[in-house]
Formats: sequence, structure tokens, C-alpha cells
Amino acid sequence: MRKGVVVLKFEGVEDINRAELLRNLYVEVEEGDLPPTEEGEFYVYQLLGLKVIGEDGEVVGRVEDMHEWAPYWTFEIETPEGKRVYVPFVSEYVVEVKPEEGIIVVRLPKGYLSQF
Repeated sequence: MRKGVVVLKFEGVEDINRAELLRNLYVEVEEGDLPPTEEGEFYVYQLLGLKVIGEDGEVVGRVEDMHEWAPYWTFEIETPEGKRVYVPFVSEYVVEVKPEEGIIVVRLPKGYLSQF
């Protein structure tokens, strides 16, 4: 870690020009090699595909993608009607995350879903 950023060195990549060719590519790691998360922290792969429901039990949709849009992460949810809904992954909207049960419980403002 350097200044809060993970720095990796790959065999065969000896200069900055070669390293620049790898910018914005994904690095895959075996799940068993990942450091454990703290309580309330999740890896993106643990959230993808989870069912999203409101506090009232109404199905909002499924998590299709996650976006790191400053200053927070955002869920991209596909609704049962096929619409794309974006919900910030912040405590104001996310009530509970239960990957072991396959669900995320959200509290959305009245009319939030109708704007998509």
C-alpha cells in the first residue's frame, strides 16, 4: 500500500510504459486469498446478483452491477420490469445486507423508483 493505494508489481513488467498498458484492467484473485472483511464491509462479487427488497418486502430487483462513483459506491439494480435503477450504497438507503440469505434491504424515498 502506498498512500492508500494498492501497488502491484508483475513479473515481466519492468517499466512504467509497460505498466501503463495494464491500467484499468481487472486483477483476479482466488477467493481464499482475499483478506477477510470487517463487519459491514463486502466485496463487490458478494453483492452482485443479490435480490433487493424494500423494508415492506416489495421486490425492487437484483443487483446487476456496482459503480464506484465518488464519493460512494452505487448499486445498479434491474427491476422486474427490466428498468435500471441506481441506489447509493449508503446507510441512508441501505438498511441491511444479508449475502448469506441473498438479499439487500433498502429504504427508498417515496417516488424514487418512478424516476427511472
